[in-house]
Order: sequence, then C-alpha cells, then structure tokens
Amino acid sequence: MVEIVQTAEQTGYKALFLPESTGREAFSTLAALARHTEVLRLGTGVVTIVARPLPTTVMAAATVDQISGGRLVLGLGTGPTGPGALSRLRTFVDLARGALAGEPIEMPDGTRFTLSIDPPSTPIPIWLAALNPKAMRLAGEIADGVLLNWCSPERVAFARERVHEGAEAAGRDPAAVTVGVYVRACVGQEPEPTLAALRAAAGQYASHPAYRRQFEAMGLGDESRRAAEAFAAADIDRVPEELVRAVCVLGDTPQAIAALKAYREAGADLPVVYPVPLRDPRSSILGTLFALAPHPAVEPWDATGRGPSLNPFGSSPPTTTG
Repeated sequence: MVEIVQTAEQTGYKALFLPESTGREAFSTLAALARHTEVLRLGTGVVTIVARPLPTTVMAAATVDQISGGRLVLGLGTGPTGPGALSRLRTFVDLARGALAGEPIEMPDGTRFTLSIDPPSTPIPIWLAALNPKAMRLAGEIADGVLLNWCSPERVAFARERVHEGAEAAGRDPAAVTVGVYVRACVGQEPEPTLAALRAAAGQYASHPAYRRQFEAMGLGDESRRAAEAFAAADIDRVPEELVRAVCVLGDTPQAIAALKAYREAGADLPVVYPVPLRDPRSSILGTLFALAPHPAVEPWDATGRGPSLNPFGSSPPTTTG
C-alpha cells in the first residue's frame, strides 16, 4: 500500500481517496499513509454517518488533518437509505462543520460536544457521496464536493446539473463544489483477464439495489439485471460487456486516457482512478497508475483546482451512500 501511494504521489496524482466497508478502517489508514506522503490530499471516500458517533468522526478527522499538515478531505455518506436519510446527513454535516471549527455543539439527543484540540487552521473540506438526484442537489447546497461512483460520462453531466441546481438554490457559487467520480480502471493488461476482472466488479455492484437503480437511470437496466444474475450464479462471463465499457476505463493507454478525458469533458473536476487488480494485484495496480498518471489531457488539481486522483486499493464491497 505504501509503495502504491508513494508511486501515485511521485507520478503526479493529486489526491488519495480511501473507501470503508468491511476492510481497513479509513482514518487510521490515512493517518499511517500521511507519514509516507508529503502533498497528496487524503480523503475518506467515504465513511458513513452511521459507522461511528459524530464526536468520534470529528475527532478522527481533526486528528488525521493535524497529522497530515492539513491534507484531509472528509467524505461522508448516509449509510442505509430510507426516509430521513438525507435529512440526517444534512444535520450531521452542519454539526460536524461547527465542531471542527471549535464550536460547542448540541447533538440531536441533547448531549453536548466540544473538540478539545486546536481546530484546523483551514476548514476541512466536506464531500458527500451521491447516487440519486436528491443527494446530488444536497451536495450542491451544503458540501465542498461530491463523490460519484459507477457513472458513465453522461451520468456525470446529469449529476453536475443537479449539483448546480442545489448550489444555486442555496445562493452558492456552483463552481465552489468539486465534482469527483470514481472510475474503475484496468489499463495495459491482457484483454481477457482485464474484462473478467471488471465484469466481476460490475456484477458485484449491480447486485446492490442502490447501484441497480443508478444503472437503470443511465439506461443500463437490462444490462445491470443480467449482471446481477450472472454474479449471483458465479458466472461472470455473462456480465454484459456493454455495461463494463459504459462505466469503466480499459484498453491500451491512449484509449484509456481518452476515456478518462471524456469524464472531464462531461463535468468531472476530479476523476478518481480506481484500479481493479488482476492476477498479481501489485503489478496490475501500478501498471494502471503509470498508464493514467496525469497527462496534458487532464488538468492538474489541488484544493481549489482540478485533475486526477487515486483510489489505490482495488474493488471493495458496495456500501449504500445516498
């Protein structure tokens, strides 16, 4: 992991996003990786608001930000969807932002909390995961960024419009909200095992209702249904290739760079390269990173700019994030 992240920093990637499901805990992992990096932004991509109490999330975020010299991006998601999920996310963001600024806050249950270490000198950016239009608009209203997942370029364009709607309704500048999108990628490897690895990842996510709904919204309902059936039957060869090619980056380097550029042109400020490993995970992940390292076709990104980023740890199980 350290080698992969250091390689990403050395080859020009601007940020690192780490998901959290049933594997490594995000904040402690980012704190460890902060010691092995110098300039990479370090993002939770994402942690859910039900995974830990709000004070614990605030303390963890402030700690990682302090250890990293102000490089944290706090990515949040709802966790289980349902009535009131986005309202709870809105409240969580409001309270977390206040607590991270050093303000005393009163929780919904009446308990009080005040962060007892010095608050970050620069506000920690808060990003929201979003799969549906309501969550996209909410990100535009209250967040510093939005992190999309399993999207075609056309879905990115749709999401950016919803983010702009939310920002304008809240009297904010839409350009102040960074649009990021995870893009599953496997580049420069043999075609058949590459397609097999991406088919397995796509089938896994198509089996999850929230992602199925998003695939349906992209006009990929039949493909996602067949993918879910194939994944359930452990027959990934039946996952439609059309689904994979609609939402993933694969092929040789020029093809992959062109595919990544399509996400930029659709409105993604920050494409997040999400390497899907095959055979030897280390070498295949590094191969994808080298192939998609920042090119003139993709502008650089920093806290206020734009460009490519990295999720370096392969496919993780799907989590519902709003």
